[in-house]
Amino acid sequence: MTMDKIQLIFFFISGFTISRLMIKARLPHRIVYWFIGKRHLSITKILFYLIAISAVLSFFILNAITVLTLLPLLELLRRSYEESNGPSKNIATLLALSTIYGANIGGMGSITATPANGILITFAVLNDIPGIKQLSFASWLVWGIPLVIIFLRIAGLIISAVLRPWRHQQCNIQLPFDAGKTFHPFQKITVWMTVFYFVSSFVLSLFMMSLPGQTILILFISGILTLLFVLILFFLPVKVDSRKDSRQVLLTLADCYNELPTRGFIFVGIAVVLAAILYAFGIHEFFAGWAGSIVSTDLSVLTLFFLIALATSFSTEILSNTAVQLSFFVMALPLAQTLGFSALEMLIIVTLSCTSAFMSPIATGVNGLAFGGVKDVSFSKMLIAGFILNIAGALLISSWVLIVVERLYGLVQW
Repeated sequence: MTMDKIQLIFFFISGFTISRLMIKARLPHRIVYWFIGKRHLSITKILFYLIAISAVLSFFILNAITVLTLLPLLELLRRSYEESNGPSKNIATLLALSTIYGANIGGMGSITATPANGILITFAVLNDIPGIKQLSFASWLVWGIPLVIIFLRIAGLIISAVLRPWRHQQCNIQLPFDAGKTFHPFQKITVWMTVFYFVSSFVLSLFMMSLPGQTILILFISGILTLLFVLILFFLPVKVDSRKDSRQVLLTLADCYNELPTRGFIFVGIAVVLAAILYAFGIHEFFAGWAGSIVSTDLSVLTLFFLIALATSFSTEILSNTAVQLSFFVMALPLAQTLGFSALEMLIIVTLSCTSAFMSPIATGVNGLAFGGVKDVSFSKMLIAGFILNIAGALLISSWVLIVVERLYGLVQW
């Protein structure tokens, strides 16, 4: 079992249970009410809040888990709009795309936010890539957070340009709940469990980066942490309400499957099957080889980085993120040696671009869950907005790595 799979198993099991606890405790409702209050919000402000909230959540928990946590809220907002203004595919699409873009982009801000970042660290350490020792949790934050902020702003502008939310400025959305209905006695415990999840994920990532060859030790630690989560959430009775003497467990099995987005999981399942078929036929190797064949020594560094970012993001639209990432990693190493560029820069570009697939519902779990979980999302509008954002994202990522990351780490050629 590879290191990235160990990390992914822990992140998914623990993250999924935390997301179900958040939903049971109505924590997303509480957070949104804290941001918005009793105001009637314009569609443009709803767009801003959703992108920001999903980005912040995905900074701490997996982006797919972020979407699972926010889906019930998105449906409430969509129905609230329909009750006042009638059905609108534009509004449903805006709600879904805001969450997709915020969740995918927010995970770029921290080295521990997505499994792709963990794969990067493991691959770079095992291959002794120059500059990897400088790539720490703190240094990633220095360039990662500003990148996320700029990327989110670009994403918001693209959504506005494609969906034109100002056409609905006279149609405000009021939250379909009040402060009293957002309270739940679990909420304080849920916050502490979320903090525990983030800290334990961070510690596990540090162990993986520090001990890349110690698979058994990492497996033991991740197993202990996962078991601890299961015991606390499902078997440890706690006093959740100071007004009552009774104790109860935080989660039951029914809490884990009630009201799950069936259509969203169907899209994720289709994506997994399709990715497996394409992987079996070696399509990922074809894309990596094609990307390597289009570059030459005549290209500028920025153009080369942009083409790699573009090829990675569009390949991820139909292929597994992990398969694309590792295939392009293998292509990037000899390419960096041949052309005299920093291999670490190219690996970072590939990693960030793997989470920048915004066009297709089957591109990532995030896309599939939101597209299937929110009713009446326009596929054509998602395709158009995602196509534009893929290109803009490739340009931003390549420029940011070349200008900011290279200077921060003082990277030199291979």
